[in-house]
Amino acid sequence: MIRRSGYAILAILTYGTIEALLLGYKYYIILTILLFFTVAFEVIYFNISGARAMSKISVSRNSDTLHFRKNRKFKITLHFTNKNKFPLTVHFFDEGIDILEISGNTGGNIQIPSSGYRDIEYWIVPRYIGKYEFGNIKIRLSDLFHISSIEKTFLSRQEVHISPSMADIKASRSELLSSFLYTFGNHYSHKVGQGYNLYGVRPYTFDDDPRYIIWSKYDEVNNNLLVKQMEEEREITVIFIIDYSISMNYGSSDRIYDRTILDIINSSYFMVKNRDNVGFLLYSDVIHMYIPPDKSGKSIERLEVEVSNIIPSGTFSAAEAIKYLEKKQKKNALLFLITASVTEAESIKYHNNLTVFLINHGSYYEYEPQGEFDDLLARDIRFKEMKRITKIMGSVRNRGIRCTYVNRTNMLPRILLEYNYGRSMNMGAS
Repeated sequence: MIRRSGYAILAILTYGTIEALLLGYKYYIILTILLFFTVAFEVIYFNISGARAMSKISVSRNSDTLHFRKNRKFKITLHFTNKNKFPLTVHFFDEGIDILEISGNTGGNIQIPSSGYRDIEYWIVPRYIGKYEFGNIKIRLSDLFHISSIEKTFLSRQEVHISPSMADIKASRSELLSSFLYTFGNHYSHKVGQGYNLYGVRPYTFDDDPRYIIWSKYDEVNNNLLVKQMEEEREITVIFIIDYSISMNYGSSDRIYDRTILDIINSSYFMVKNRDNVGFLLYSDVIHMYIPPDKSGKSIERLEVEVSNIIPSGTFSAAEAIKYLEKKQKKNALLFLITASVTEAESIKYHNNLTVFLINHGSYYEYEPQGEFDDLLARDIRFKEMKRITKIMGSVRNRGIRCTYVNRTNMLPRILLEYNYGRSMNMGAS
């Protein structure tokens, strides 16, 4: 491939040759023709020999693992091999992926020794969870005068699986969840049944077990025997219906889906610690990932694996998501629907154990106004977004469905408060 400078030189020599012919400068004609053919020969020779030399160069990208943790540092090694019997200096560029923070050289000139190899190392820090692909690796060889060059692309589309950060999970659990646990305690769902705790007394009926009759007391007014009502602990089942459409992919410093998954994992660990079952449904028109409820924590571990294999895509329908879940989950459950896609209340099917969390997009963008006008514009956008969410929230509540809005900082405590309310009302108990 001839570079722009090469075309420029050939154009100048061609113009000089034509001008010399018109003016009749004999020696100048000879000089320009010699220079023209010299440059042309150099270009032709370089393309032939350079292509042969490039065919004996190979590049590979190596890493310790392709299953990364968000915010953890990993080393990437580019391995260049030169099978030619002479050293070569090439320019390389690793395309990488845009969701990585890269420290080190991913491009530049490198000299590879004859019949040898050279390694280039740099470090990456994944910023968002999901499955991504590394880009290609490109190398370019130029001639001595930089008139022409040969470029070669090495297809190296390795899949990278990025799981949620354990540091973020443990930090949130130690600060927020421990505080919540200290405030509310481990209170399990209770229901009148064959338990060990006394709930109260009531008049005896023929269907009651005689063992619970209080023989020492008698209702003389109504002429009835009294029986004990006992209280038993009940496990509840919580299922998160997670909007995994393209609308969850917004955000600047934090993507909506990334932060949402982190808060869901943290709250799920609290629920499992409280001996309740937790399940998940990642849903859009192209993603249908159902994880059955479990109280051992295996469902949470599976969620961490699954979110490292997919990124949000498609569109979301609350009604379709609930309909899909009803086919999978036959038992009673407390449903938490978390979405950034709902635009009207009619798309949400009524369910007596359903709580809807509407995500505020604006809280996931960090914007620094560059003047008074920019500040007013940003305030107006945020005001309109809150007005829209408030309107939808009111419409959902008018249909008898619990609904609240969440942002980047308050999603976790809001989920835990709704969970504590649902547990106290024995919602989702089987």
